Amino acid sequence: MEPSELPNRSVITIGELVVDWIATKKSADWDEPDTFLRSAGGNAANVAHALSRLGTNARLVAKVGDDLHANYLFSGLAAAGIDTTFVSRTSSFATAQCYVLTDQFDENLFYNWPKPNACHQLTVADLSDQLFDGAVALHATGISLTMEPRSSAVLEAMKRARKANLLVSFDAGFPTGEGAKARDKALEAMGLAHMIKVNLPELYYWLGEVEPCSDTAQLTQYAQMLRSQTGAQVVLLTLGANGSIIASSDSYFAAPVKVDTLAAVGAGDAYVAFVLSRLASGASLDLNWPQALTSDYFDWADIARSANAAGALATRTISASLGLPTLSEIEQLLK
Repeated sequence: MEPSELPNRSVITIGELVVDWIATKKSADWDEPDTFLRSAGGNAANVAHALSRLGTNARLVAKVGDDLHANYLFSGLAAAGIDTTFVSRTSSFATAQCYVLTDQFDENLFYNWPKPNACHQLTVADLSDQLFDGAVALHATGISLTMEPRSSAVLEAMKRARKANLLVSFDAGFPTGEGAKARDKALEAMGLAHMIKVNLPELYYWLGEVEPCSDTAQLTQYAQMLRSQTGAQVVLLTLGANGSIIASSDSYFAAPVKVDTLAAVGAGDAYVAFVLSRLASGASLDLNWPQALTSDYFDWADIARSANAAGALATRTISASLGLPTLSEIEQLLK
């Protein structure tokens, strides 16, 4: 696709694009499951699918192999209307796959294969000069910062997005066993982000020595602490079945929206995608993001409520991408 043909007002998602193999029965033992659901996965791909489902142009940046798994992913991305101009192939590595188990406590267990894989091979050289044409935001995740050369590519994209006056969003979910180097890269990413999304365990991890609690007022203070420490304008704190908090210059708590839940995979991606979709739809290309995010330019209370509904609806299926909601489904649920 030529630069002049790139969709306008796009949100860029960068990082993980994998094939998910999701066990259809609950188990914590890798020897037990024998039936799996195949689905497109990876944080960047999930957010791109969620954005497209909400009617927002999504532009994915990732790398896959030159194999049948890549063909499957490209077919699904095309069907979803996601811009894959900047999804590249390599013949040297296989497309990433992730096997997912859910135990009796609804905790998810992940096994990524092979290592290394094509997903890890995204490089700075893959960041075309035209990548940001017509875009209003870029979203990255902590999971994409655990392997080189991809981690350097993601950080460089975030730096270029800031220079290009895009909103920079970062999901600070982070596999804590990856070591100090990966942790430092995640901290660097948070310093580049206008908006940071965390869940409760992640909030505790990044704040360090704080007392775990369930009090909304205290959790709001914790979200504001993370905002202050990182320099971000906005922190999105998702609390699962207990709702969410958005911390900007003011703080906004939104009560949970109840649905019949089958699995929790993808709820956070749906939540942040709704926020990005709403911000992108209300923004101009020359918007002063730090100023807009900390003023009354956006209706954060309404955004939080609707994002809760998006996250809740995403739990209707065991696939992180198949249950992502449309805008009409969100509106209907909130009625």
